[in-house]
Amino acid sequence: MLKFKHFVLLRRIMLWLNFFAVLFNATLFLYTTNYIIRMQQDYRLLAKLQHIPDSPQSIFWESSISFLILAVVMTLRHHINVKNPNLILLLEFILAIIVFISLRMTYNGVFLLVFVDFFISNRNQYNFHDYPIWLLIGLLLLLLFLMTDYSVLSHLIALPNLATYLSFLPAKVGSRLIFYKNFISALNLVLFILILVYFALSQLAREYKIQNKLALAAKTNTELKNYAALSGHIAQNRERKRIARDIHDTVGHALTGIAAGIDAALVLIDIDPKATKKQLKQIQVAVKQGLKDVRKALNQIRPGALDNYTLEASLKKMLKEYSDISHIKIDFNYHWGKVDFEKTTEDVIFRIIEESVTNSLRHGHATEVKISCTKSDKNYILLIQDNGMGTTHIKAGYGIIQMKERVAIIDGKISFNGNNGFSTKVAIPKEGSTND
Repeated sequence: MLKFKHFVLLRRIMLWLNFFAVLFNATLFLYTTNYIIRMQQDYRLLAKLQHIPDSPQSIFWESSISFLILAVVMTLRHHINVKNPNLILLLEFILAIIVFISLRMTYNGVFLLVFVDFFISNRNQYNFHDYPIWLLIGLLLLLLFLMTDYSVLSHLIALPNLATYLSFLPAKVGSRLIFYKNFISALNLVLFILILVYFALSQLAREYKIQNKLALAAKTNTELKNYAALSGHIAQNRERKRIARDIHDTVGHALTGIAAGIDAALVLIDIDPKATKKQLKQIQVAVKQGLKDVRKALNQIRPGALDNYTLEASLKKMLKEYSDISHIKIDFNYHWGKVDFEKTTEDVIFRIIEESVTNSLRHGHATEVKISCTKSDKNYILLIQDNGMGTTHIKAGYGIIQMKERVAIIDGKISFNGNNGFSTKVAIPKEGSTND
């Protein structure tokens, strides 16, 4: 694909070609007029033109000087910073009209040069897909060419026909000069079309590159957002585990103190009843404080979704968030109906599913997870199966230990299987039933 410097080079070639074309056409007026005067055919020229022609020297110098000014303006504009480049483009267009008129409207290729300069100068102003703008520019160019064509203008304005001048030359010389004139105009048109084609291709390539970069940036941004959200979930999970450890430490400390206090009360009860009563009051205070600490920690660890939604709705909301941020496919089937679990049981179910999905994603690198909530005669069955790496030896880490402890609280049973991915199965007894 052509770079910008290549377009500047092509524009420079086109500039020199147009300079040569202007000089060639101006020289034709000068040369043929001198030849006609020398051959004493000037009266025949006046008869054919039907009006007094302009001085060929004026035509030559006016067209040459005006084009040189146009060339200087074009060159300087590409080497200096201009506050309002559109004014310079307007000046170029005016100079092109002066050149066109100076040549008595016999050569309009200079307008193609101005349009090429316009395209190169505004390459970053418009997108290739701004069809109305490019269509308007194309229509203006077509209209300008139709209006500046000699065959059209000669019917509106009395103009000297260069072909009339050339008809006084020997047939062979006149034919060659007409061929050269048409060849230069055609070469200028071909160069203009070539520049436009490469310009369009470069704009398309540029926009394609920009679109790819934008798509990559959008993808990266989405991945970063997903990673941040997933990291947030993981951080929340770690925080809950920390709170669970705090509960363990708090309850353990409280129970140890209560056990020691009861042992002391048992010793004192027969010896000193008053001291025993005092000891039991201290145990009562320790129990109440322990309950407060446990309730405070449980309020922090309970999922907020369970306070606002049903268990089914909370699970669907949580799983959708996981699926959205990690792109893991989750198939969730809930067949428990409108069963009314205790808050503790709901917490356990929610945490078991949350911990299992997180493990499937982090450790098993799974892409699909199937979760089914079914029931048997005595139990509610929760089965979580992923397509991750699995394991032949299941190591009871902190997460698995926590899940076992949670299930034990509600008198349930939990089992794990590392074959064909990883599966977690939980059996929760129905009211009035127990697991042996």
